[in-house]
Amino acid sequence: MTKLTLPVLISLLICNPCTAQQWIPISEKKLNVPVAIGNLDRLGNIYLSDIRGNIQKFDGSGEFRAQYAPQQYGSLTTLESWASLRVFLFYEDLQQYAFLDRFLNPSEFVRLPLGVFGMVMLATPSSDNQLWLLDSRPMNLVKFDYNFNSVSISQALNQLTDTIDLKPYHMIEYQNRVYLGDREIGILVFDNLGNYLHTLNKTGSQRFYPNREELYYLEDNQLHFISLYSDSHRTVDLPDNGTNYQQVLVMENTIVAISNDRMYIYHYKPR
Repeated sequence: MTKLTLPVLISLLICNPCTAQQWIPISEKKLNVPVAIGNLDRLGNIYLSDIRGNIQKFDGSGEFRAQYAPQQYGSLTTLESWASLRVFLFYEDLQQYAFLDRFLNPSEFVRLPLGVFGMVMLATPSSDNQLWLLDSRPMNLVKFDYNFNSVSISQALNQLTDTIDLKPYHMIEYQNRVYLGDREIGILVFDNLGNYLHTLNKTGSQRFYPNREELYYLEDNQLHFISLYSDSHRTVDLPDNGTNYQQVLVMENTIVAISNDRMYIYHYKPR
């Protein structure tokens, strides 16, 4: 981990007067490989996966804590560490999921039951120890009780897609609601029974994350925050240090900004 020296801090203040009162660098770390998926847990630990599904865990200051290397290569679709005390993994191509403990030790990989689902595209854990699944054959939002290997909720999404072909890319549960991101429509919001409520205005395929009463995502080196309960939308400019950020994670007033080969951790102080 690289500690930022006084000359670097001074240069940030001089070169970026508009952000000098907002950003306090904490650390900077070089990454060996590009990050595919990033996430945080509720304690502020950072989880980063690469394209081969290897996962590294760092604490909130950027110190390395643990690593996970899968025994079988697959395309990691979901890395969810916010929703529970465990890290949830889902592989679309393998139709398998697993949970990791806080040391990144895995439980047994489990294949979704054959004959129950067609092709599950997305999966995320629920607050009641089940899984939300998006089954594309047919297009159903399903709640799956993996403890009893049974479906507890199934809602057909055909009525939402009569004229529009869904292009889903990300799904989370937060505050007893399910948020399903579609590249063209926006973020579809469902209640805890899988009933459609409304759509949040956000297109594209940038992953979104929860933060208090908002969802946030990265676009054009800006953080975008959209309210969960109103039409409000706000943006925050990220530090301009010549870096093209690929992902950003937010925990209270700490922001983890990830480029192709580096991880920057800042403390953010609103004006």
